[in-house]
Amino acid sequence: MNIKEFLKLIIKYKWLIIAIPAITLFVTYLFVKNLPKEYKSQAKLSTGLLDPSRQVAPDVPNYSGPDLLIKINQQFTNIMDIMTMPKNMSILSYRLILHDLKNPQDPFKPQSDDVKALSREQRLAAIAGFEERLAKKQTLTPFDNYEVKFYNLVKSMGYDAPTLSKKLAISHEDNSDFVTVEFTSQNTFLSVFVVNTLSSDFINNYSLDLISNKNQSILVLDSLVKKAEIVMNTKNQELKAYKIDNRVLNLDKQSQIVYQQIIDYENKKSQALIDLQSLQSALTSVNDKLEGQSQSRYLGADVAVDNQAVLSLRNKVQSANNDYIDGGFKPADKKKVDSLQQLLNTQLSRTSDNYVSDPLVAKQELVQRRISLGIDLEKTRASINDINKDLATLNAKFNTMVPFDAGVQKFERDADVATKEYLDLLNRYNQTNLDKNIGLRLQLEQEGVPNTPEPSKKLLFMALSAIASIAICFCILFVIFVLDQSINTQKQLASATKSKVIGELNYIKPADRNIDEIWKNADVYKEQLKYKNLLRSVRFEINKALSTDNLKVLGVTSLQPEDYKVFSVASLTYAFARLDKQILLIGDDEIAAEVSKWNIPTDQSLKTVFKNLSLQKNNRITFLNKELDGLSLLENKDRSKIKEIFSGLKKEFDLIIIYLDPLNGVSDVKEWILFTEKYLATFMAGNAISEKDRESLRILKDDSKFIGWLINGVKQK
Repeated sequence: MNIKEFLKLIIKYKWLIIAIPAITLFVTYLFVKNLPKEYKSQAKLSTGLLDPSRQVAPDVPNYSGPDLLIKINQQFTNIMDIMTMPKNMSILSYRLILHDLKNPQDPFKPQSDDVKALSREQRLAAIAGFEERLAKKQTLTPFDNYEVKFYNLVKSMGYDAPTLSKKLAISHEDNSDFVTVEFTSQNTFLSVFVVNTLSSDFINNYSLDLISNKNQSILVLDSLVKKAEIVMNTKNQELKAYKIDNRVLNLDKQSQIVYQQIIDYENKKSQALIDLQSLQSALTSVNDKLEGQSQSRYLGADVAVDNQAVLSLRNKVQSANNDYIDGGFKPADKKKVDSLQQLLNTQLSRTSDNYVSDPLVAKQELVQRRISLGIDLEKTRASINDINKDLATLNAKFNTMVPFDAGVQKFERDADVATKEYLDLLNRYNQTNLDKNIGLRLQLEQEGVPNTPEPSKKLLFMALSAIASIAICFCILFVIFVLDQSINTQKQLASATKSKVIGELNYIKPADRNIDEIWKNADVYKEQLKYKNLLRSVRFEINKALSTDNLKVLGVTSLQPEDYKVFSVASLTYAFARLDKQILLIGDDEIAAEVSKWNIPTDQSLKTVFKNLSLQKNNRITFLNKELDGLSLLENKDRSKIKEIFSGLKKEFDLIIIYLDPLNGVSDVKEWILFTEKYLATFMAGNAISEKDRESLRILKDDSKFIGWLINGVKQK
């Protein structure tokens, strides 16, 4: 949105924006100058919901909790809704009408025609009827019009619920324990009466209803508690009888002990089996050492062989010594003794190296080990048998407990459910009793009192009316601005067409549309001078576009038919003639009528030129009517001959201006454009571009002959 354009629109209608709020202020003043004074009275009810001093519980609850705050807000909302219910509002209506009927000399409001029309007997009957309805707390409805027109009387005085509700306000401020009741009227005593009566009656009725509801709840809960107690006792007695009959003291504890014993014995059995396997492996290893295939002889057999060799050598040494002695100590015998002694020493050394310890001792140890392992193996087997017997006994005992456990669980579950139901009902019964005795107690903390009149709202009403009227004016102008698609300036036209705009011509009144007078007397009138200068600017742009290639044929068209276009084409022709140029203007009857004001002959036609190839020139401007008796341009001559004719005309004239028909009209404008060297299009300010015009805009934009737009009739400031 163009803010500047919108501001221009506002400035354009500034006097309207000033006048309408001024008129509105004056009319508002006439309405509010005799506005009666209003009096407001206020009463406050204390609920005790947020007052710690009225809480019975030792600890003040945490009021920051979201759930608790929601619950408390609901209670406040319920209180305010109940106060405005038809039942309570009807009671207020009864009290107000009874006051005025019983005090005709001092009513809250001037008596209505219906009340004045009551006779003494009818007045007494009405008072009795209203008192009866008040005692019964009957709701007043529009159908309560019997012999005594109850509803009509109340409504005529403005005491009916809808009328009172308009001036009645019931509110609660956040984090406050008070409910505020406000009423505004033209009588301060009426305002006081309404807030105090409504508050007092509501407190009484609400307390009675609350106690009545609590009593009903207590009766129902008492009956339910007694029934639940009987069911609970029955279920507990059944559980007790089942335990006694099946000799069950504490089944959970007993089963836990037995199960733990089974686990302990299972652990012992597992350890015994591990020990049994270890002993069997050790015994097998000992037996392998004593009786294995790799040791077929008894331990010590190798030692006996070595000992026999030693004894044999010793005997030989002894025999050799004897022979040596008996032989007389011969050297040969000595050598034999030494050799045998050497062999004996060698055998003794070898025997000593191979047997550090006695192998018979090792064999004895293995035998003892085998005996010990056998004894331990028998003990382990015996302990496993004992463990299996004990496990069988414990499992049998545990299996006998399973059916009892299922039965006990069933009876315990039933007893627990019955006990829970009883305790829940008992808790609700006690809570209801507590709420009845110490529950919500409304109090009239502050009564309404007479007050001075409220500040006058005359200025406020007048200010609001002025603001509203100004806002409405701005909204209307904004809607007009948004919906207005008209183009009024050169910049808007360039933006809408996406093409060049070579200039603009300001608006000239129809009575002043004489270019000869404008050109000669422009200095006298401001608008004419502006038009003359803008026309010169457009002439310069056209000259610049034509002089590039020394072109002389200029066409002027438009999107739609425009009355202003004739004057603008005539003005351009006149402006170019002022440059002392020979101008040929080709146009229709409309342009002929405009040119005739300059005493220029308009009787020559293009059809004559096509036939005779001759044309009578005037001094500066020559007019040629382009009417061809219903035939198009190419239907009169072929294209090449028409070009020859225009070439001849270009030699005779400095500029040829052709007044073309609108692009969106039914005409041969496209044929004429073929013979123009450049052309421009005019647009009337204030018009809008339609969807139909979009295709023509695209064609113009893509055409190299098109030099731009000329916007006519621009209203200058």
